[in-house]
Amino acid sequence: MCPRSAEQFEQIKDERRRALLRAARNVFGRKGFAAAKISEVAAQAGISHGLVYHYFPEKESLFAATVEASAEGWETLVTEARAQAGTPWNRLEYMCRQMIAGLREEPEHLLMTVHVYSEDAAPGVRDVLKRFRLQVLDDLQAMIEEGQRAGEVAKGSPADLTRALIAIIQGLAINRLVEPGTALPALDVVLRILKA
Repeated sequence: MCPRSAEQFEQIKDERRRALLRAARNVFGRKGFAAAKISEVAAQAGISHGLVYHYFPEKESLFAATVEASAEGWETLVTEARAQAGTPWNRLEYMCRQMIAGLREEPEHLLMTVHVYSEDAAPGVRDVLKRFRLQVLDDLQAMIEEGQRAGEVAKGSPADLTRALIAIIQGLAINRLVEPGTALPALDVVLRILKA
């Protein structure tokens, strides 16, 4: 039997970290920060309870890393949306389509947000989430402003339109939590508030 190389150890370490973050997102999304237990995350990731602490010294750092992973996914989505051919409306439509698909496939991203703001979470946890939320709002508002300049997005305060769109998406996430089997509305229904 050959000993593992340093590269193989790094690969195993990275795979475990990704598994931990996926499991943490699921547990935090379902239960919220306060009710989530490290033992549940470990069990879902298929690793020992103690090994979680090797990667993350406390629950807050695990939550922060989970939110940061969501932020990296968001940045990728924004880059993909901006690279789409067509008009500003086409790019905004792509972005919203992917957000709604995310609600279907991984609703835990938004559910983590809902839980943290509705429970008594540690201030550091809220700060991490607040930075991510501001990034999302800024990126969407920039896309809405671009659409307004092109005459494709309704007139009005870009900040108000952005908050309304986010409220709709978050409302759909809450609805998925309350009624898991409920179908999500068509994209054109969600975007109706923005169409010029």
